[in-house]
Amino acid sequence: MKEDTTMVFQGFLNLPNLDKLKLVEAINEYFDSNEREPIRKEHEARFAAIDLTVKVCKCCGK
Repeated sequence: MKEDTTMVFQGFLNLPNLDKLKLVEAINEYFDSNEREPIRKEHEARFAAIDLTVKVCKCCGK
């Protein structure tokens, strides 16, 4: 695995089990869809709305 993938996977492992399940479901929805762009835009908007000066990253702890 590349470093970026390893970092994201470490963040996944740090999630509670229910959140892991929700993430896997979201990834499956993305890969099962023929229209991925709306899914990507929705999640990019959710990510942009997170205040990274307050929220700690599960992947790196920063």
